[in-house]
Amino acid sequence: MSDEVRVGQEQLRQMASALRSSTDELDSAAKNAPGMPEVSTSADKMSHTLGELSQAAAGLIATIEEVAGKIDASDGSYGDVDNRNAERLQKEIYDEYGGRPD
Repeated sequence: MSDEVRVGQEQLRQMASALRSSTDELDSAAKNAPGMPEVSTSADKMSHTLGELSQAAAGLIATIEEVAGKIDASDGSYGDVDNRNAERLQKEIYDEYGGRPD
């Protein structure tokens, strides 16, 4: 079994887009957490918990955005590698067959 992962450039772009859109609702929920009345100890603790959840959501969103950015960066290098390999293959064919593909 191979450990290789093979994807095309369009698949890379789709992965980055899917990651970014996956956090849309989470981002909205984290920004619009309901206010808590300060009438009891439990309300204070619930408010603290909601604040912690909002911070965790923000951290998750930032991490997902970072991963999507790395996918975007790999998309460019993926294209460069693909082009270099195509050039190398063309040169090998030319060298081996004297410019004829067969």
